[in-house]
Amino acid sequence: MKPDISEFSYGYAVTEELVAKHKARIIAAPTFPSLYEEGKTGGGYDVKIPIRGTPVFLQFKLSDCLKTKNAKEHGSLSLKLPYYRMHLRPLKHSQQHQLLLNLENSGEAVYYIAPEFHTPNELNRRYLARDVVSSSAAFAPSTIGTLPDDDEHYVVFEKGSTYGWRCSDDPKQVKRTALSTQLDVLRIKERKFGSEGLAELTRKMVSVIRERTAASDLPRSARLDAEAIEKQRSPLESAGYIARTYFSSELIIVE
Repeated sequence: MKPDISEFSYGYAVTEELVAKHKARIIAAPTFPSLYEEGKTGGGYDVKIPIRGTPVFLQFKLSDCLKTKNAKEHGSLSLKLPYYRMHLRPLKHSQQHQLLLNLENSGEAVYYIAPEFHTPNELNRRYLARDVVSSSAAFAPSTIGTLPDDDEHYVVFEKGSTYGWRCSDDPKQVKRTALSTQLDVLRIKERKFGSEGLAELTRKMVSVIRERTAASDLPRSARLDAEAIEKQRSPLESAGYIARTYFSSELIIVE
């Protein structure tokens, strides 16, 4: 069954929970420029840049729910019903996965996160209980690895499992990340941040874009635009915009 929730609603629920329960700070919070001077967004989020912390990039995905005995991986991989399927953007349409993989390889914390549910009622219940994150599967791009070709690929996983499978011609087992636990680990490894740290993070993202432009079909204009955004906008604005527009990710800072 296809998901009956929106990626925006799921991403909002995850982000709010991270702010409320894990003391995360949103860098890419949507706001009007004049509100930066006040240090608050329209929704009341504090957008002041923390002095110390660890940046985390989250790419929100939705999950198909597979319930029938003729579901492909129920037979080929002996997955118990129901199980879930998270689709990856194919290389023939997008460099998203490779960009995330290169960003992780540069030393940053990067994760796909997808729900172990697919209906509005389930999302509402998880939201009220503040357990959306613990009811989700997270995967680092490095565990999924480079996509073998331009075809469609996806990751399947059972509810509560410690691993999933990247499904290609030759399925690959991929380790799941317990995101709540991993955030505690990242908090211990916090680094000096502030405005200069955010500017350095933006330079790193632009460097990854530059690298992918040279190595793939990513258009040269993408690199030029990213470089212009970095130079002409503040670190707060450019980091948030580039994270969302080029990497399709929410950028949060774990303090």
